[in-house]
Amino acid sequence: MGNTMTGRTASVRIAGGALAVVVAATLTGCFANPLDAIVDQVSEGVAQDSAEQLIEGVTGGETDISFGSLPDGFPAEVPLVSENVLQSVTVAEGTLVVVSDPRSMQELTAQVKSDFAGWEQIAWSDMGEMVTGLFKKDESLGVSIGIVEGSDGEDNTVAYTVITPQE
Repeated sequence: MGNTMTGRTASVRIAGGALAVVVAATLTGCFANPLDAIVDQVSEGVAQDSAEQLIEGVTGGETDISFGSLPDGFPAEVPLVSENVLQSVTVAEGTLVVVSDPRSMQELTAQVKSDFAGWEQIAWSDMGEMVTGLFKKDESLGVSIGIVEGSDGEDNTVAYTVITPQE
């Protein structure tokens, strides 16, 4: 029993780490490139394929990365501050969805707190340019949220990492 739980915990940590790498790259603008449209399209396809292969290699499971839409089966009970989905990544252990929103950090923070008012708040940190929160609904669903202030006139981004309980 102890080894099974340790193995599952390690698997979730590895998957969480892979999702964290994608979140960090997305939120820091690593995928933005001012080159022309043709190079962007080719680069986006190569980046998506490479990211999927990297995450699949780390997690040992299937990965689905998409741009501009919610993944199939995204939990309806997880409220998003915006429908402007930039990217989503799904692995067996959970899903990452990143949205953008032009509202201020204060407005987005208030919206997230309001949206998750019926959930148990596990953690909350406000560092000005970045706000993070961790919420739990019953024992069935956990959501980590990161709100990052946009730079140079760009919209703010909100990343939702939805942890799927494993049987």
